[in-house]
Amino acid sequence: MKKKEYDFDTEVKNYLTQKGYARRRQLIKDLMEIHKNELGYSLKSINRKLDKLKNQGMIIRLEYSDFGKLGIEDTDKNASYLTLKNISKITEHLDKILERLDSEEPMKQKMALKEIARYEQTYVLTPVQLDLVVAQFDKNIDVGTIDAELADKLLLLLDRYILKKDIEPTNKAKTIDLLVKLLDKYPVPVSTHVNLRTHIIYLLGHYGHKAVIERFMEDARTLQDPFSVENVYNTEYTANLIEEHREELYKLEEELAIEGKDNASQFVSNIRTEALINLGLYKNPYIKGKKEDDSW
Repeated sequence: MKKKEYDFDTEVKNYLTQKGYARRRQLIKDLMEIHKNELGYSLKSINRKLDKLKNQGMIIRLEYSDFGKLGIEDTDKNASYLTLKNISKITEHLDKILERLDSEEPMKQKMALKEIARYEQTYVLTPVQLDLVVAQFDKNIDVGTIDAELADKLLLLLDRYILKKDIEPTNKAKTIDLLVKLLDKYPVPVSTHVNLRTHIIYLLGHYGHKAVIERFMEDARTLQDPFSVENVYNTEYTANLIEEHREELYKLEEELAIEGKDNASQFVSNIRTEALINLGLYKNPYIKGKKEDDSW
């Protein structure tokens, strides 16, 4: 095999491994954009190479009947989606692993999440499969069988898929409901799992849920060292929410200052300014934990 053919095959394999599946025309568009003006990446050439990979059995075409099972929201029955052939066997394995999340034994659930993570670089869960994960853990919260370690592993999985891979469960309402329940269960930082609450707030911030603002205000009022959680709220995921609630947060900042709670007031001020920076609306950074230069 020529090197250019090998590079093309590897690139397509990596692309589909990362996404799980892709519409053919989008894959072609992305390849042409990456290799603009390069030989061998014209529309005709890419189509020919993709057909060759399909004939070799490396990739397969998904049928319309497969769309629902994979969570593909496309009503075009003629749409052409591609995936890797060897993914089907892994799909069967992980479907069985997902069933183990239904166990009443927490260790089986933790092992199942560990197995899903093991295949992260080879297989991508579909939105429908993420729905199964969310539904199961929502039930666990309701019956009280979820502990901090299990919640931490679950939230890491959701963070990777929703925030990093941009793959959402189809049932967003159920997902948000689970996250709100988790924040109610873990309202303050957990010393043994330091990123647990952070993941919840990032994800709820991504969904624009006001529970983030309520928790932020409570942190400002109650934490002895609010600056220790600045990184939780100083993020692209919460910036819009922080700025949208400018009025009530200004009132909180003012209220804390009047009460002589300077650190708490400055914490609120810092986060509000950082939100503007993250949104590209403020260009003068300040030193965290110290008073801003307001000498204007």
